[in-house]
Amino acid sequence: MQRRCSRGAASLHGSWRAPGLAQHLPIDAVRGARVVVLCNLGSKKLGGVESQGMVLCAKGEGGLCFVTPPDGSAPGARVSFEGFAGEPEQNPKKLAKKKAWETCMPDLATDAEGVACYKGVAFATAEGKCTAAVRGAPIS
Repeated sequence: MQRRCSRGAASLHGSWRAPGLAQHLPIDAVRGARVVVLCNLGSKKLGGVESQGMVLCAKGEGGLCFVTPPDGSAPGARVSFEGFAGEPEQNPKKLAKKKAWETCMPDLATDAEGVACYKGVAFATAEGKCTAAVRGAPIS
């Protein structure tokens, strides 16, 4: 698996999976999948490979599934949230100090229609809303 872009939507390619995903998804569900990636995280070794991003998934009674960008979104398309303006932090060390992921994670979930939301506001690219097959579930 390689992260092909550094902002938002991406595709997963390659022959290995992140350890967390390997427990829940078969390789055929991962290979070539269009996903939403949280980027600019501090570097961590996962399965012996350095990672600076996290593939976002919804997990509920229906299982685990990727948060996916809308059809037509280009790899690397920026995901935004109406009412939450701002530019991404370019320095991962600053984000680590702010504990940005730990602060945001409790407010990430899919709604009753499967739309991925932050504080109830849809994840969106210029092409539309990001979704997951699991509804009413936390995103991590």
